[in-house]
Amino acid sequence: MTATAPGGHAPARLRTRWGRALAVLMLGSLISLPVVAAPAHAAVGDITEYPLPDQGNFPTPITAGPDGNLWFGEGGAPTIGRITTGGAITEFPLPSRDTVVLGITAGPDGNLWFTESAGRIGRITTTGTITEFLLPEQSSQPVGITAGPDGNLWFAEGAGRIGRITTTGALTEYPVPTADGSPENITAGPDGNLWFTEITSGKIGRITPAGEVTEFPVTTADSGPEGITSGPDGDLWFTELFADRIGRITPTGEVTEFPLAGSIHGPTGISAGPDGNLWIAEQSDRIGRFTTAGVLTEYPVPTAGATPVYITAGPDGHMWFTEIFGDRIGRVEVDAGTPSADLAVRLSAPATARIGSEYTYTITVTNSGPSSARDLVVTLDRPLGVPISNASPGTDRQAPTQVRWRAAALGAGQQRVFHVTVRATRPPTITATAHVASATPDPQPANNTATASTRVNVR
Repeated sequence: MTATAPGGHAPARLRTRWGRALAVLMLGSLISLPVVAAPAHAAVGDITEYPLPDQGNFPTPITAGPDGNLWFGEGGAPTIGRITTGGAITEFPLPSRDTVVLGITAGPDGNLWFTESAGRIGRITTTGTITEFLLPEQSSQPVGITAGPDGNLWFAEGAGRIGRITTTGALTEYPVPTADGSPENITAGPDGNLWFTEITSGKIGRITPAGEVTEFPVTTADSGPEGITSGPDGDLWFTELFADRIGRITPTGEVTEFPLAGSIHGPTGISAGPDGNLWIAEQSDRIGRFTTAGVLTEYPVPTAGATPVYITAGPDGHMWFTEIFGDRIGRVEVDAGTPSADLAVRLSAPATARIGSEYTYTITVTNSGPSSARDLVVTLDRPLGVPISNASPGTDRQAPTQVRWRAAALGAGQQRVFHVTVRATRPPTITATAHVASATPDPQPANNTATASTRVNVR
């Protein structure tokens, strides 16, 4: 995230992320930080703000967590924050004090994963236990992070690389062809690849799970591509911070730009909403709703000089954002109609196994939205007499023929991965069935069940 100077575009090469001196001046004029509430009968675009416990913490990245809360990083202190949909905030200090959080996402393992300015990738459980993984180079500048379709975490490094980390901490890095492109933010695309922005080169990048990188230049020079998200239309949408535009790129690389009319907007964060629109955090103290046809509607943030920077869809059907200079978390009302979440499950297992040996089922659950799925339940049914050696993450229930997990929420665009290791004891074939359900209506329940069969060889 790069903050623009008041009244103009940020220099293309400016990499000072937090603008601490400016923040201190702005925050020093704030006498108190009251909750600014939406009207009793909230309408679309009404905003509620929740102040952080301390001034000068500069909240930045934000994401929906698997526990039904929102999680965010703080740029003024090495801290991870959690806010409930009712506005209760809890903060978790990082073990390392020489760093700040630059990006955060929900992982496929039911934890939150984040990037640190000191060249680390962090993991925090929903109960607040933090583990840090050091990158090979402290100057890597990891920024945006997202869960990939392969069950790993992928992150953008401002030093010119895209990184991948497994949920056990194994790291791989891939160089970007444009050495000084400064990869900034990253998201999983609808085509099974990862897509990222390059803020200084003015390009959008695509990387396959195998590490093959392709770059697509944005038409407007020095546009400063910043935030990026998968859109409801099957394309990728991104913000152009320096050019004051919203961009769209198809999975084949065709770019379209939409100039934002009027005064300076400073579009930074972007996220798909449950209403089928894109929602934008604008550093000009506005939250924008942008249709896939290119129509912008803006809603002013109550606190002047708050500077919204990141935005995400919440588990409550509304959009949540961070105010870096206002030291607040904001919620904007969205009218998405009746919530629905298109859940799907995939089940994989080896085709054959020797009798008495162990093998593993992998269950991948995805939510294609548009809403968050509440009270998620995932099960794996297997024949009687097939013993379990291990299940991860920890299960809610284990019965003779069923394993079950529960989660408070699975956000739109998010995925969870579960593993069950069993012993092959029943020839000739073991067939298992995975199923997913939630309290949120599913418009396509046909893809909520999957089966996998493994032939057991006696010899």
